[in-house]
Amino acid sequence: MDWLAHSAKGGYPTQTYGDHLHRAVETARGLAADAGHGLPQAAAFVETVGLGTEFHDLGKLDEDNQAVLASPTGKPLPREHVDAGTKHLFGLGTPTARYAAMLAYSHHRGLPDVPGQKARGAMAWRGDEVGERFPAADVVARTNAKLSDYLHRHHEALAVNPTKPVALPFKPEALDLRMALACLVEADHGDTARHYGAPLIDAPLLCPEARLRRLDDYVSSLKRGDTCREIERAALRRAHYKACRAADPTPAIVECDSPVGSGKTTAVMAHLLRAAHAKGLRRVFVVQPFTNIIDQSVNVYRNALILDNEVADHAVAAHHHKTDFSDPMTRGLATRWHAPVIVTTAVQFFETLASNHPASLRKLHQVARSAIFIDEAHAALPAHLWPLAWQWLRQLAQRWGCHVVLASGSLARFWTLDDFYRKSGNPGSANPAIAMQLPRLVGNTLRAKLDDGETRRIRYRQHPDNLDLMTLLDFLAGLPGPRIAVFNTVQTAAVVALTLAEQKGRAKVEHLSTALNPLDRERTLARVKDRLADKQDIDWMLIATSLVEAGVDISFRSGVREASGLPSLLQLGGRVNRHNEYADAEVWSVSLRPGGGLREHRAMRIPAAVLAKLFRKNQVTPDACTAALNQEVREAGNPIVVDELFKWEAGKQFPAIVEAFKVIASDTVTVLTPGPFLDALKSGGRPDWKALQSHSVQIWATRKIDFGLALLDAYPGLFAWSLAYDDFIGYMAGALNAQAVKSGATLIV
Repeated sequence: MDWLAHSAKGGYPTQTYGDHLHRAVETARGLAADAGHGLPQAAAFVETVGLGTEFHDLGKLDEDNQAVLASPTGKPLPREHVDAGTKHLFGLGTPTARYAAMLAYSHHRGLPDVPGQKARGAMAWRGDEVGERFPAADVVARTNAKLSDYLHRHHEALAVNPTKPVALPFKPEALDLRMALACLVEADHGDTARHYGAPLIDAPLLCPEARLRRLDDYVSSLKRGDTCREIERAALRRAHYKACRAADPTPAIVECDSPVGSGKTTAVMAHLLRAAHAKGLRRVFVVQPFTNIIDQSVNVYRNALILDNEVADHAVAAHHHKTDFSDPMTRGLATRWHAPVIVTTAVQFFETLASNHPASLRKLHQVARSAIFIDEAHAALPAHLWPLAWQWLRQLAQRWGCHVVLASGSLARFWTLDDFYRKSGNPGSANPAIAMQLPRLVGNTLRAKLDDGETRRIRYRQHPDNLDLMTLLDFLAGLPGPRIAVFNTVQTAAVVALTLAEQKGRAKVEHLSTALNPLDRERTLARVKDRLADKQDIDWMLIATSLVEAGVDISFRSGVREASGLPSLLQLGGRVNRHNEYADAEVWSVSLRPGGGLREHRAMRIPAAVLAKLFRKNQVTPDACTAALNQEVREAGNPIVVDELFKWEAGKQFPAIVEAFKVIASDTVTVLTPGPFLDALKSGGRPDWKALQSHSVQIWATRKIDFGLALLDAYPGLFAWSLAYDDFIGYMAGALNAQAVKSGATLIV
């Protein structure tokens, strides 16, 4: 009899259980072997993944499930199908089989709270499927009665004789189990998608030597400047590139604290490609805090790294924000990090490391044996998340063959601070409680020359007053243009931009924030760059949020930053007089008085207070970033949170880590903005993930009711924006109206 794994659907036939398992097990073991090459206990890791994959669908062999799979009704399976494989694997008794049972248990619901399962005693790992369809007692009783039948059918379908696994020792870390589940889920989901006709992309190889040669050619072709100041700065950038390219690739983790504007985008990439060649790495990850930097970096890398006859977005892939979905219809939208160069956000990268969910973890195995560039590291994570993230980076370097560079022109070296970590030390294998120094990519002599140019380029000042909306606008108008002003909230930026446009005219102001979808942000940034290139067009200003303050290659005459942390102020300095065009330039820190549409970001209170102290001490310099971070952590009381995170990670309490490790404090939902793309979806069109990213924004889940977000029935997890949206202030065009109506205030727009 042909036992089934998947029913007929969409014109595709049924898939037999044997065909699915043969393909999935072979793929899963291959992924595990490739990712775990060099991993301590690598053989045990591969065995665990293979066993978990082989038995993850064992319960589908129940006759009631087979009856549904054989009929094209689309009905859900009447019998829970996970418990059988979990029970069987735990019953084998070996260390690898026990962890394989955990993977089988988790392949739909996600990695659990392990101590919580153990506390359930005889019912551990069994009978806790959420929902009323599968009562616990019925599930357990059915499995106990039918398990021998399932196993007979399993071996019949695979045409193999039952064997007991080898008793290999295995003591995985929490991150190892995430990697293992990633291999299983990628193999399982990938084969399912293949069976139902999803296109498969054969990604190019990294070929680091060839890409490094292309990068050398690209850097050599860059403009060297017109004025003496610009020529001097270009020479320093070339020296910086050569230094990073020649840096020793042996250390597994290094730092790069070169100032803003020194060319880290290409220089660090040169080092990573050299390290990839030396260490046999599979791909390069560039992790950045904001999506607009991703767009800019991707453009650079596609110009500098693409080899002959390559499709550009197959070789350099951009992954904006969290577009991971577990529903089968939208699963194909999830990016799989299979390109040789992946440019992604800190939210996506680190929350994937923290995840327990199969849809998010599916791509995690790609990170193993990679070069990882944490760009603008100062802005990547909230301070209290860095200790655990640092442990993960160390584990990736020590256990998973990765090469890591942390870079920023305002680098806060948290790894050097004893007080930054729990006093008792982390019970995990990579103890982060020991402060350490990292090798630097750039030597002291060149670093001093870079620093000297930085101190002559920008002057940082603090406004003595708290400004309301009108006094803020007056202050901005008095600065030499073109001007850039960065604010802490999307709402404040929108209100300032809108009021300026009403007062001065739309041509006098540009606006850039995450209220715009990526496509409109890209267009706005291109327009900003065009205006900056016109040296006669000076009486205008860019109003933005923090997404422009790090890594964006733009240069204004004056800058204003709403009071926040020292690194943010310094990074805005990288957007003012960036290429040393002006003999002098200033960046101001201003405090705002909430009201009139200006909205406070409460998380900025402590960083702003620390910055004010640094101004009083005349210590607003990159060298003060580490001390500023330490002070922020102390005042916020974050070490308590740090201790909890380490405890949950060491105890494999996966849901607690997911809940606590939020790069952005509130949950967001993906919302499609109005236009032809959304209209096509509503009419039954099938999107790809690239188009989805370009036409969507992220909005707090708590505002779904306020903004009347409409769920798209055909695409679970996707919402439609039905209020006003424009290419100036994005969804805030409708949000400001909605908020005004709710509060009873006069409509703003």
